[in-house]
Amino acid sequence: MKFARILIALLLIPLALALAVELFNLVLNLGKNATVNSITFWAGLASYFIFQTALFKPIKTYVFGHELTHALVGLLSGAKVKGFNVGANGGSVKLTKTNVWITLSPYFIPIYTVLLIFIYWLAGYFWAVNKYYSYFLFLAGFTLAFHLSLTWYAILQGQTDFKVFGVFFSSIFILIINCILLSGLLKLLFPEMVSIKTYYYLSYNKTAVFWNYIYVEGIKLWVSFRSMK
Repeated sequence: MKFARILIALLLIPLALALAVELFNLVLNLGKNATVNSITFWAGLASYFIFQTALFKPIKTYVFGHELTHALVGLLSGAKVKGFNVGANGGSVKLTKTNVWITLSPYFIPIYTVLLIFIYWLAGYFWAVNKYYSYFLFLAGFTLAFHLSLTWYAILQGQTDFKVFGVFFSSIFILIINCILLSGLLKLLFPEMVSIKTYYYLSYNKTAVFWNYIYVEGIKLWVSFRSMK
């Protein structure tokens, strides 16, 4: 299984690179075509980084969200939660089963952003929440920056979650799912500015370009190798 995961990860590298490059281009395009709503979102994103730099890293809040994500994805996958613990030095959750989604979910699901969207959507059924949309966008940016910043920090500290399915496979898998979910989130927040169809079309084309490059270079190496005999 370890060899199979490494092979799958290697085959997915062109797709991962294409999705990442096009996500970067999508974000750049949002920046170039700024609106009041997008500026509010970016302001929220920047505000978190200022908050973390000037004050502190809310590690315990992150750990709670991290373990909560494991638990919620576990429940959705049919597992039962047998234990849930969050402390100053880390946390843990005991589940009756695990899989790649349960194990790696905290690294691609911005749980507080998801909860914020759910609360805003639910509130919309009872109150006129449109007038608070700018606050919602600000908090969406703030919570997303919280997730990205502290997830990266946690990864740098070394995470046992990555060892379950292998660091290489886990890294490629997380990059791909992050690109898919972040592009979807941007589409949800800015439906008129983001085209998911275009994003995947360009990602597909770029993946084909990467594979074509690998093929051409591979043929060159093979011909070179054959000529040496």
